[in-house]
Amino acid sequence: MKYSLKTAVLILFLIASVISGKSQVMPVNWASFQKKAPRNKLANVVKTTLLNANRFALTTWYNDLKKYQPDSSGYLDLKSKSKINEYRYRFPAAMAFGIAISIKTGIYDPSVTGVSLQEAKDKAILMVRAVAYDHKVNQTRKVWGGDWQAAHWAYYSGYAAWLLWEDFSVKDQSNVIKMIVAEADRFLPTTPPYYKDSTGKVIFKGDSKIEEDAWNAELLYLASVMLPKHPHSDQWMHKALEYLIAATSLPSDLHNSRMIHGRPVSSWLQGYNMEEPGFVINHGIIHPMYNALASMINAPIVFSLAGKTTPEAARFNLDKIYYSVTTHRFSAPPYRAPGGTMYQEGSPEVYYPEGSDWGTGVYDTYANLDIAAFSYGWDHLSKKHKGAYWAKLHVDKVLAQQNRFADKHTYDGDHENSYPGREEAIASRMGSAWMTIWLQQQLPVVYENKPVYK
Repeated sequence: MKYSLKTAVLILFLIASVISGKSQVMPVNWASFQKKAPRNKLANVVKTTLLNANRFALTTWYNDLKKYQPDSSGYLDLKSKSKINEYRYRFPAAMAFGIAISIKTGIYDPSVTGVSLQEAKDKAILMVRAVAYDHKVNQTRKVWGGDWQAAHWAYYSGYAAWLLWEDFSVKDQSNVIKMIVAEADRFLPTTPPYYKDSTGKVIFKGDSKIEEDAWNAELLYLASVMLPKHPHSDQWMHKALEYLIAATSLPSDLHNSRMIHGRPVSSWLQGYNMEEPGFVINHGIIHPMYNALASMINAPIVFSLAGKTTPEAARFNLDKIYYSVTTHRFSAPPYRAPGGTMYQEGSPEVYYPEGSDWGTGVYDTYANLDIAAFSYGWDHLSKKHKGAYWAKLHVDKVLAQQNRFADKHTYDGDHENSYPGREEAIASRMGSAWMTIWLQQQLPVVYENKPVYK
């Protein structure tokens, strides 16, 4: 068969693209994870809550609420579902994240979800490929990219794609890689934002940057781990460490001489994002929900999936954050009656010292925090009760919430959780919680504190 020079060059380019795409991404070696999933009571409840979230995602949410359909491009039309990019892209990315975790850890169960394994995988892939397709770097719809929260959406969709990597076409793999690279590269010349500067002056009134720094770090270390041969991989990792340390920094850390990744803590910082002894100001109040951010605690699962040690920066001050929710006491007045600790002994309920503008029926975010705390050992500062005790209370409550509804959604309305993506958040948080439990059974996390240079 004869080919023109132009055709031959095109064929060679396509072959090179395929080889390059495969060599760029460090695939997850699933064969190295052979141990059975844990079957203790806590693990079983977490698994059930995730499968319930999958059930809702794959049925009522996908079919009836979102009514997702491919358009003439062959991709799901996400941009018409809202005028807000966060809702267009964060929500399907989070649902796909939870579904992909269930599938790849071997717990996906059609008898619980009512949807076959193949249909579940197909829907997760459709969502992820559409998120990547719409990113500006891929020169198609050019809907999103560089948004304030875009790293968060790229993390969840990129992570889900990584788990299901071999099920994506070469074209979609390329779109995912370019999305991740574009979002990671934009942070290389930046400095992490801080709630207060090094003099204690408020930069962002009532608005800690803990969450923003944490989700930007997530995308950076995911990019570095997924794409270890990329010329920017080391730079992404260094920047990830900078954002991780900034996210959970305290006033006392401005003078902290402890060495972390080859430098004193103080030399990493230009301000701080938490108040002593480890609580967070957000939305103008002391906000327990921002002590329990999934974005801060996901690092070990990313590094462990790649068979790597986890940087020490990924647990920086997390023991102090956990101390603040479990042990630090707030007096009433000046705080709301009755005062006391955020966590309430013998109860899943949380005390909000200055109220909560998201509602008071949120428990999954605390369950995820608790599971990470006892799995990785940074519940050691907590008095009387450790992470496993609190995890049971909070996970049982999530399951009880889901069991109220036939389709297994979680919330009964805005009074419980007013965030528009509350059900999608369940999928991402319980997905993270399950992955923490599952991976600790397979390959316990090891932290390292080696010097890292730009």
